[in-house]
Amino acid sequence: MLARHLGALTRSVRVHDVGNQAVGRLVAWSARDIARLHALGGDPRVEVDPVGVLVVNNQPQRLRREVRSQLIPFSAILRGVGAGGFRVTHPPVAADVRGLMQTLVSVPRGSRREATQAALGEAGVTCFELIPPRVLTSAVSGGAGAAVRVAATETLQAYIRALLAVEQARVDGTLLRVPPALFRASQGLADLADSDRRMHLALTSLKEEVDYETRHPVHSMIFAMALGVRVGLPRPLLVELGIAALCCAALPEEADADTIIEATLAMLHSGRLSLSRARRMLATFEFRAGVERTGPPHVVLESPPHLFGRICAIATTFDRLTTARAEHSGLLADEALATMAEETRVPFDAELLQLFAGVIGRYPLGSAVMLDTGEVGVVVHSSSDPAMAGKPLVRLVRDEHGVLVAHGALIDLADPANSRTILKAVEMASLGIDPRRSLFG
Repeated sequence: MLARHLGALTRSVRVHDVGNQAVGRLVAWSARDIARLHALGGDPRVEVDPVGVLVVNNQPQRLRREVRSQLIPFSAILRGVGAGGFRVTHPPVAADVRGLMQTLVSVPRGSRREATQAALGEAGVTCFELIPPRVLTSAVSGGAGAAVRVAATETLQAYIRALLAVEQARVDGTLLRVPPALFRASQGLADLADSDRRMHLALTSLKEEVDYETRHPVHSMIFAMALGVRVGLPRPLLVELGIAALCCAALPEEADADTIIEATLAMLHSGRLSLSRARRMLATFEFRAGVERTGPPHVVLESPPHLFGRICAIATTFDRLTTARAEHSGLLADEALATMAEETRVPFDAELLQLFAGVIGRYPLGSAVMLDTGEVGVVVHSSSDPAMAGKPLVRLVRDEHGVLVAHGALIDLADPANSRTILKAVEMASLGIDPRRSLFG
């Protein structure tokens, strides 16, 4: 309720005077919430991450996406005056919260936190002590002054849940009977794809520590959802698309996959199959038999190729080609896309493949690039502007002498003041580079 009230209060003070009656109610409710928080013990620290994550006493709170989005403007106001949150030294009353909000919106943006704190004192507000914003650094720690990568932590948790769900499904039996844990994992990845596409795609760079049979279905889900977002699928369909990609990635390894698909499609003909199950199985069938349904299995369907099947064929194939395994080394992203574009045996939807190339980018997140200076960097952000595809934001991991850099500088290749350019993409494992340190800390 504190998150909701702070979000609503921020919106209200931007439109109404703080003396407005509606604002007054929100002020009173927020004061009550903060006073209750203080009553739980100590001097609580309330912070808001730039993506709307509420952090209380160094603990990120689980909030629904719509609630987090309401807190983003409040975070922007705090950071505009050099603060990331506040410490509550004693229980506030409504006048204190009103004075806090009035000060935050009246102090010029770009002011120092000390100046804003002084303005609070002049307004008679003494129960709120502004604290500096968190700085994103490596590691996760709750110690004094430690920084927490909230977004990276949530992203990795969603990824781990998906890996565990797939591993459990492999132990229990066929992935055709999708257990609840897999649905929840797909929902978590769909939320991430919808809210933070950068971190969502960055997960596909984690390839070393988990066996291929478990990792491949999860990465296929991620790639499929990324393309689903690009074509405008709503969240419920993103969840279904993720499950479809998982089935496509897992079923071809099963000896009786053709029999299972034929039996399921027979149920589809008889109308004894739910719509969501039908979408998943149709996508799986088209992945197995090819989008043009040349088989096997040889099942005649009158419907045109389904969007899910065309997306899953691209997502699963791309992950397979870019992952190193015992039988072959993984291709770089641009090599894999070129291979798929030239594929004639299993044709892909050309329009979707072009969209997918735009989603992945010329230099995907987590890929390593060699600069003309001899330095090597890991791509940590790619522009959505096609004209800037060759100028991503990179973190240096090797200097011009080939020496590994522990905490390399961030280099924006799109900055006009920058003189560096990319020579080529390079394979990370051969250089001893771990992209996780740059992407997730």
